[in-house]
Amino acid sequence: MTNPRFSVIIPVHNKARHVAESVASALAQTLSPHEVILIDDASTDGSTEIIAAIKDPRIRLLFRDTPGPGGYAARNLGIDKADGDWIAFLDADDMWAPTHLADIAAAIARTPEVGCVSTRYEHVFEDCRHNSNMPATLAATEGLSVSLAGFLQLWLETRDCPIWTGAAAFRRDVLVRAGLFPAGKGVRGGDKDLWLRAVRAAPFTYVTRPSAEFHRDSDNKVSKKTNPDTLPLIVETARAMMRGANAAERALLRRLINQQIGLYARFSFKGERIPPSFARNLYLPEGVGLYLLIEGLRLMPAKLRQGIYRSVKRV
Repeated sequence: MTNPRFSVIIPVHNKARHVAESVASALAQTLSPHEVILIDDASTDGSTEIIAAIKDPRIRLLFRDTPGPGGYAARNLGIDKADGDWIAFLDADDMWAPTHLADIAAAIARTPEVGCVSTRYEHVFEDCRHNSNMPATLAATEGLSVSLAGFLQLWLETRDCPIWTGAAAFRRDVLVRAGLFPAGKGVRGGDKDLWLRAVRAAPFTYVTRPSAEFHRDSDNKVSKKTNPDTLPLIVETARAMMRGANAAERALLRRLINQQIGLYARFSFKGERIPPSFARNLYLPEGVGLYLLIEGLRLMPAKLRQGIYRSVKRV
């Protein structure tokens, strides 16, 4: 499919201060989207009225009665109702440069066998902005079709998923085959869980030009309101994938599980507790150092650990 029809999916839950600008950036694309699907996820701050007032024939409005954590159920509804063959995701507090969809379409034309495309993006804070991490190995994948093993290697090297939701587009059939977002299973981490399943279903490619903005200080951000105290969703998924993987993929999946557990342990550093399940679910011997670190932090008094966190954060 070298002439993609993009369905843009934007879940909206209490984003009144941001949503109009976000939608405007989707409508202003040099390659016009086939449709922009806005899913109001039971907003109570006036977002509903704002999106209802946007008049454009490409806009489709959907409504849910109960907000779903992470916007996963809202996105799944949008995918189900989408008419396009490619799905591009945008959150209601983020934005795209005018060439975002055109850049993705060009990548699809170069590698028509792929099912997943992501561009580089910018982290936008109140007082600064900077581009997302892009090591040479990730930049070198532009114009190439990347397998699951290659994708895992990139993820482990950058210590972050090569796909960020607001910079990504997927063939709709790939998302359906991958099983969609894990609605009802967790508050955060569901995006990466789906991306891993999607890349198993179809290859990935990357665009080096930044064309999306990840606004880190916007209102009502899930990542700022939650402190993970359960295993990352991706742990169960990666373990299930091991059963059908070759030896190289299994080794990479073991390392990814360890890395993601370590990331959640770091998030929990400032909380009241670090769950014992973090250390117990690491793969050894690869994760022995991480095991000792997590157990040491877990046994440390919470006030001492939180004090260290505050001290380090001020540096």
